[in-house]
Amino acid sequence: MLFRLLSLPVALPAAGIRFCLQQVLNAAEAELMDPEPIKEELLLLQLKLEEGELTEEEYVEREAVLMQRWREVRAYRARRLGEQRSAPAEPAGAVVQWSGEPRAGEEQR
Repeated sequence: MLFRLLSLPVALPAAGIRFCLQQVLNAAEAELMDPEPIKEELLLLQLKLEEGELTEEEYVEREAVLMQRWREVRAYRARRLGEQRSAPAEPAGAVVQWSGEPRAGEEQR
């Protein structure tokens, strides 16, 4: 207990920095793994092909790259969903109570 109090000036900022970095990582991951920009780019490619701005060969090359990226995003999202489903859930009925008194069988420190 004493060590926790003494290390608080170091541990608290470290926990804050860790939280901030995790939030940045989550935001970057969400942006990188969002399929919407890929869909928009595919639609834009289709329009450019129809308007004659792209040749058929250019369209096929760019479409292949975008479709590969889309498959990677879908596979990543499926993997993440599988990981979340397989993670152990917290017990539904777990309630923590503390009355300030030690429970039966516990010794007071």
